Amino acid sequence: MKTKQAHPLTRTRRAFTRMMSVLLITAGSALADNVIKLQVAAKSEHNDPKGNNPQEVQSRWLEISATAFHLEKPAAVRLEWAFFGDNLDTDKVIKHGSGAETVELAQGKKADAKTKPVNFTYTPRHSVRTGSGKRARSKVVEATGVRYHAWGVRAFVDGKLAGEAYSTPSIQKLMGGTD
Repeated sequence: MKTKQAHPLTRTRRAFTRMMSVLLITAGSALADNVIKLQVAAKSEHNDPKGNNPQEVQSRWLEISATAFHLEKPAAVRLEWAFFGDNLDTDKVIKHGSGAETVELAQGKKADAKTKPVNFTYTPRHSVRTGSGKRARSKVVEATGVRYHAWGVRAFVDGKLAGEAYSTPSIQKLMGGTD
């Protein structure tokens, strides 16, 4: 006697349904705590180096929107933010500027915040002409200063981490986030 097998499309639908059930259960348990969704827009201005001075200055700030997924009652949300830069003298990533903003947030509402500008000043690697005429030579000048690298934002409700956003995943460790 031959057994009847389910159609391949039916098997795929069952597998998809099981997978979605697991995801919904997981998402539901994650939403049981206070959860804040952060949307961050990085903004900047910079100067155009002119003449013999190759130094660049960048001013950067963040525009942050926070939305509560599950918040029992309206609460003050502390947004901690930081900018990180490449220290071109030591070849290390450093915290270059940071701060905190507090916003009032209620379930399903959105709150906006804007950070103060942080300046990054650096001189890229370049060459300088020495001498004149046929004896002119070029001398390489290494990069110096602090160049922009990344940003990070964390949201806290009652001192507990409730949301985080980073421009690159490696910044999470530098911010002290959960990794």
